[in-house]
Amino acid sequence: MFWRKSEQTPAAQASKPPTVSTRAAVDGEFNRALDIVGALLSKFGEYAFDTDQSTSQLTKENCEKHWREISLGPSKAPGQTLRPPRRDFSKMLRFFEDQRQQEQSYVVHGISNLRDAVQEFAQCLTLAVREDRQTDNQIDCQLLRLTEIVAGNDLQAVRQQTDRVVALVHTAMARRRDREKEQLVHLGTQVQALRSELDAVRTQATLDALTQLFNRAAFDKEIEKVAALGLLLGPEPCLVMLDADHFKSINDAHGHPVGDQVLRAISDNLVRHFLRKEDFVCRCGGEEFAIVVRDSTLEKVAARIERARDTMANTTVTTSAGPISVTYSAGVTPLVHGETAEHWIQRADRALYAAKHQGRNRVVRMKAEEESPS
Repeated sequence: MFWRKSEQTPAAQASKPPTVSTRAAVDGEFNRALDIVGALLSKFGEYAFDTDQSTSQLTKENCEKHWREISLGPSKAPGQTLRPPRRDFSKMLRFFEDQRQQEQSYVVHGISNLRDAVQEFAQCLTLAVREDRQTDNQIDCQLLRLTEIVAGNDLQAVRQQTDRVVALVHTAMARRRDREKEQLVHLGTQVQALRSELDAVRTQATLDALTQLFNRAAFDKEIEKVAALGLLLGPEPCLVMLDADHFKSINDAHGHPVGDQVLRAISDNLVRHFLRKEDFVCRCGGEEFAIVVRDSTLEKVAARIERARDTMANTTVTTSAGPISVTYSAGVTPLVHGETAEHWIQRADRALYAAKHQGRNRVVRMKAEEESPS
């Protein structure tokens, strides 16, 4: 019948292949979900903090790694054929769970230490008050007894009771002094332990976990300070910005652990050539490094970074994947009187980009903002 032509069971409707518009809508929703996952990973890494088992930088790098694996698939090892990405969301979930457990354990441990110290202080104070009250009650009783004896005009009894009161007061004062010394030493130990923990956290907050150089936050403070003081610091404060050449290909070919070994080798190379206390060496992030030299000249700093670059280029880096040749490019520029830290960094970046454009594995100097690099 004609009405049967339009009538379809739910099973028949479900068996119909999805239309192009339906597939596009599903793909769009899935892509938006992936974007949200990427944003969550990014924020989780951005606001990570150091724990006893991990560092904020390592957590951030792990977040980036999981996002790459979800969006692009795992890194292809040498010799492997290209396959469609396998999105292992369960692996990311385990990473989140482990990281949050570490952070919870770290925070609970820190709060517990602080709570123990406060509780110890409260116990010492309570004990001191209790002992003082007991001693004061004993002294009050003896003074009351002395008053009664004085009223009886028995000089011998007055003398004896006075001696008892004096001895009791003397003993109470000595005991109080000894107790105060003991409590101060004990509380001092507790405070010193807390101070050591705070100092360690403060130090870690300025260091890059992978290379143990200063991190980007410390660099931002240093560059602002040097730019604010201007040329009062020395003849010609200089900034070096440098970047490992073809670093992505090293990660893609050998994996991130080998890339980390390369970054540590570069940091060791820089530290060996910039040893003075005026030299501020930091890892800005990824494969990018920066050096702030407060008291020098453009020629001297350019010569030092050139020697460092030459040493790096002529020495293979020993890694778990075998020896690897590593080079880097650098741009160096002096501070111009009156400019901001932002402008100083921008000029150093232009010099670095010029070194990259000219073929990499070289140092480019830029004397002033209006001049071309050399």
